[in-house]
Amino acid sequence: MTVSAAATCEIEPLVRLSDLDEYREGLAHRLDGRWDEEKWTAFRVRFGVYGQKQSGVQMVRIKIPGGVVPLPWLSVLGEFNREFCRGDAHITTRQDFQTYFVPLERSAEALEFLYSNGLTTREACGNTLRNINACSLAGNCPREHVDAGLVASRLARSWIRHPLVQHMPRKVKISVSGCATDCGVSAIHDLSFVATERDGGKGFVVYAGGGLGGQPRPAVKVLDFVVEEDLQAVVETLARLHQRYSDRINRNAARIKFVVKRFGEEKFRALFQEEFERLRLLPQRPWQPLVWRKPGEAAVERTPLGVVKQHDGRFAVVGNPPLGLLSSDQFDALAALGRDIAIGHVRVTRDQNVVIPDVPADRLAEVVRRLQAINIDVPSSAADSADVVSCPGTTTCRIGITNSQGFGREIWAESQNDPTAKGISVRVSGCQNSCGLHEIGDFGFQGLAKKIDGVPAPHYQIHIGGDGRTGVQPGVVGLHGPIVAARHGLQALRLLRQGFASGRQAGESVRTWAERLGKDGLNALLAPLAEADADGKLFIDWGDVETFKGAPTLRGECAAPFASDDLLADLADDALIRLDRHLLVGQWDDALRSAEQAVVFSARRLLHLAGQFTKDDEAATVIIDRTRAVAPARAQAALEHVEALRTAALSSGRAEAYRQSVTVFLDTVRAITEAAGEKQDAAE
Repeated sequence: MTVSAAATCEIEPLVRLSDLDEYREGLAHRLDGRWDEEKWTAFRVRFGVYGQKQSGVQMVRIKIPGGVVPLPWLSVLGEFNREFCRGDAHITTRQDFQTYFVPLERSAEALEFLYSNGLTTREACGNTLRNINACSLAGNCPREHVDAGLVASRLARSWIRHPLVQHMPRKVKISVSGCATDCGVSAIHDLSFVATERDGGKGFVVYAGGGLGGQPRPAVKVLDFVVEEDLQAVVETLARLHQRYSDRINRNAARIKFVVKRFGEEKFRALFQEEFERLRLLPQRPWQPLVWRKPGEAAVERTPLGVVKQHDGRFAVVGNPPLGLLSSDQFDALAALGRDIAIGHVRVTRDQNVVIPDVPADRLAEVVRRLQAINIDVPSSAADSADVVSCPGTTTCRIGITNSQGFGREIWAESQNDPTAKGISVRVSGCQNSCGLHEIGDFGFQGLAKKIDGVPAPHYQIHIGGDGRTGVQPGVVGLHGPIVAARHGLQALRLLRQGFASGRQAGESVRTWAERLGKDGLNALLAPLAEADADGKLFIDWGDVETFKGAPTLRGECAAPFASDDLLADLADDALIRLDRHLLVGQWDDALRSAEQAVVFSARRLLHLAGQFTKDDEAATVIIDRTRAVAPARAQAALEHVEALRTAALSSGRAEAYRQSVTVFLDTVRAITEAAGEKQDAAE
């Protein structure tokens, strides 16, 4: 995104072919050796290109805002997967598509194919605003106030390419729910919106600071009510607090939840509200009014499946491709189905399901039959189906410990003939990072390595009774249960489901049942595992043929590094944008502060180029004085011009010339740093 576009509040498209030009240049720098692996990783993850455990190939993540897939994209996805990838594409628990085994040298060609057909990978990975999620039945649910998928899509377009969110301390995950049922699972997100009505007004409740992983915590309510026009200011609030307070040194403690932990909930809430009140007065990107509805009553399933009646009398058909895996042929078949029934889009869900919306009653039987014919199960309801979700695990992931997908396949296959599996959610992750959402399933399995007689073997930590929706009692994150060898995982799940089916009391959820049994009761249920036979395969994971080697040694890219110069350049551009926004509403003092920040961020680039370290809390006057001593002559001249025009602006109250001088300084620094980089590349 250009600074001018942001300053004039133009809307951003999902795809700009200039993104492709930027990626091609970066790939060329990597292939010819000018960029090292760290700089290349920091660069490519922002374009959705992510390293696999297999060398030389990449996972490409395609961003699907709100899970809404326009019908023409299905054919594109099928052709893309067939031409550039190997194996099936994967619906992720963030409503993206992941595709695998793209050769590095073909990655630019692969992105060109996607971008030319309207799909983007931009900011699907990296320390960015990740894909914004919405309810599974967004746009169709009888209970909704508003189409949460449309809200997610608009917010994605409002913030894509914005310099403020390109190099954050860590990623930010956002969700939108269409009503208080909260199918967007707000409690586990960095930021979430839940549509509501208050005193006849339509708006949203806002939560922030949730997350899973090694230190899970539920989100806290930060704003009781905001109108739709202020949603973009809420996102900006979170991004600015993240940039200001999150830890850039320890990447493992750099999510928003750690800011909440640092300040405490009350202080964090106060900081959020104070920042929001400042930012909501500034111009934002255009926002067309949403269409709001009066919610109706309807049964709600945590994981909708089967045929669901929409609010308009038509039907949504929710099918389950096992573990969210789709082949190129299945994409083509879905596209043909959509064309034949004349719908404009399909949706994908965080439960790895596919939604065919807007189906007329006289086409229902045909849609169900055609989905089942391509191995997409359409049960009568979620209560009559197995609900199994898994991340890829060691099939492709650099930091996967166990083959969660192999285990998930076994769970799925066995569940088809097990009546105790119906209506029970099972979530499987290959490590502690919870990409399979193991902490919010009825039964969750977290992969880990543990030794048996001194030899590493694949194991799973079991979690019991989690649910990521706000307002769900008694808790969001599942209880920690026993640890079992991976080869005993199927039997452990079977024993737990049977114990719940036979021992639950009236009205008990999995969570309340497990709390009543306690640790001793759960261990007693699993006592038969002590005598279980694993056919001598305790050291061979599900789906594997080789002996387990232990936890991986590769470094993950979820917390990819960032280049400090790129960060400072983006923050300088963002400060220049804020300068213009403050001027538009007559906030003269704030405009001057933003201009000074833009100059300081760029000055720090020159100091770093000269080998001098800087700190975020150094005074502007100190940075400027240090810069004068080391900057090239043309940068010194541009800086002196800025200082002179600032003095003039203070006395005259006119900003045009001063603003232009700041822009010239930023451009001068950009040219100097780029030239220095090219010179270094040539020398190497």
